[in-house]
Amino acid sequence: MSSPENLQTLPVLPIKHAVLFPSMLMPLNVGRPSSIAAIEAALASEEKEIVVVAQRDAAVDSPSLTDLYSIGTKAVIKKMARRADGLLEVVLLGVDRVVLLKLEQDGAYQKARIKPLPLPQEKSTEIEALRREVGELAVRALALTQPQAADRLSQLITDAKDSLRLVYTLAPMFSLELEKEQALLEAPTVADCLRLMHSYLAQELQVLELRSKIANEAQSEMSREQREYLLRQQLRAIQKELGGENPEQSEVSLLRERLEKADLPEEVRKEAERELGRLEKLPPAAPDYHVTRTYLEFLLELP
Repeated sequence: MSSPENLQTLPVLPIKHAVLFPSMLMPLNVGRPSSIAAIEAALASEEKEIVVVAQRDAAVDSPSLTDLYSIGTKAVIKKMARRADGLLEVVLLGVDRVVLLKLEQDGAYQKARIKPLPLPQEKSTEIEALRREVGELAVRALALTQPQAADRLSQLITDAKDSLRLVYTLAPMFSLELEKEQALLEAPTVADCLRLMHSYLAQELQVLELRSKIANEAQSEMSREQREYLLRQQLRAIQKELGGENPEQSEVSLLRERLEKADLPEEVRKEAERELGRLEKLPPAAPDYHVTRTYLEFLLELP
């Protein structure tokens, strides 16, 4: 049970879409009047401390204790600037993990009664193995998301020896969902935190690799169509030099001869001629070229 001297009452800053981790910096734009008042109250104190806690529902403008997660982070305001549009730009440094015990109104802002929740510190060979696995997954994922900075980030990950700090550094890099970040903050042991991060990164890597595969296949298909178009252009130029007719013009000419000989109703003939004229104007690489040609061939084969 916490002794009274371990308890604190500090202004509380509810945030909607992210989690502030201990020992990590967070830049934040603050616009809610109650949040601005909380920032100003914290800045007026000597320690400039504030409690940062995530909201369960971002749509709630005036969150109560039940609208907030019970575990948050005590932070120090390192920088604040007021913008012309009224928003505050603040930089927060996470200090300690804390538990919210009580919430009360103090004028324009809310204060939270908190007690410290020390971070786990255990070490084992399993934790070392998990840390390395998490690092390897992160390096592979970052190579797909940030290829230009992959080498520098990979070295940063490889050099990280503190498992929790590694997890807390990686979580914002991959824009994890709020619930996932909160689960990392609440993890009771280092091993639990690493296992959670490993599962999140494994899923993220699977999605990234699939996206990369789709993008590469699309690029390959585009390149194939571009090669075909260039080859047709080259063939057309060669045939022009030789005084010959290119294959597409030959196809159109053959279709026109068949149309002239076909015994078609007048309305059908007009439609066929219109489509044939359209075919002459289409580049062979266009998807509609083959559709239109097939349609005309089908039309001319009708009894």
